[in-house]
Amino acid sequence: MKRKSGALTAIMIAAALAHDPDLLILDEPTSGLDAVARDELMEVLKAFIVNENKAILFSTHITGDLEKIADHITFINNGKILHSDTKDNLLEKYVIVKGGLGEITTEQKKLLIGYQETRVNFDALALREHLPKLPKGIVTEPCSLDEMVVRFNKGGTK
Repeated sequence: MKRKSGALTAIMIAAALAHDPDLLILDEPTSGLDAVARDELMEVLKAFIVNENKAILFSTHITGDLEKIADHITFINNGKILHSDTKDNLLEKYVIVKGGLGEITTEQKKLLIGYQETRVNFDALALREHLPKLPKGIVTEPCSLDEMVVRFNKGGTK
């Protein structure tokens, strides 16, 4: 059973689309929707932007929705734009790095974003271009938009 907020969202999107707009501006369009309703709404929005003269601008905290539909991502924190680029460029530009505490120097830590450590290891977000400046044995993994949001909010250098 769909929640009332899902039905209301569907009605509001349908009303907006009925006017054949070139731009939709949506604030948290999938908030409060269950997974099926979110997926259905994403399909409607994808169909809308098939026409290259149409665009959607929306704010969301549900990064999975962005990974499904967004071409361009802008991270804003406390009114400040932290990063703005195509989704593909952002996902290519950053990686998660992991290693042992003894492997990294204080100067190298300054290159990392959202640095976290336990008693024996660390992990953080890093610009791919900084990898040559980090220890050779460091482990790298692809990064998701969700991980970027968390790390950018925890701070560090760009």
